[in-house]
Amino acid sequence: MRRIAATVVVGCLLGGAVFPATAKEKVRTYQTGKLLDLQVQNVSRGTAVIGTMAAAIPGLLYVFQIQCDDLLYYATYSAGKLSYKPDWIVNDPIDFRLEKDTMFLRRSDGKELEVRVVKRIRAEKHDNAPVNPTDH
Repeated sequence: MRRIAATVVVGCLLGGAVFPATAKEKVRTYQTGKLLDLQVQNVSRGTAVIGTMAAAIPGLLYVFQIQCDDLLYYATYSAGKLSYKPDWIVNDPIDFRLEKDTMFLRRSDGKELEVRVVKRIRAEKHDNAPVNPTDH
């Protein structure tokens, strides 16, 4: 067992010395969508136990509704009392990038807010609306 642990430590040390970290930062490509709605809900973030007393930990759940082209994204962000408070305005453009079920919203200060995509809906096109049979 000692031999395996020593090999792992030496391998890690050699790996760092022989192969220096030269990872280049990935270019982040953003899309621009429209923030259709931003809802805020009071939620419990769990239970805190202090001594013999238990109390709910209050928090906020932000639900973003963002449209980009023909897709509508619903994404959530869970925040505590001291967490970042989103300051986007409904109906304004919003820059974002996607990585699987994670969306990164670009904030006004250039930083990103990581939110979880919970639903995607293909938006309906209204220009091909069916004609009402009673209209002639």
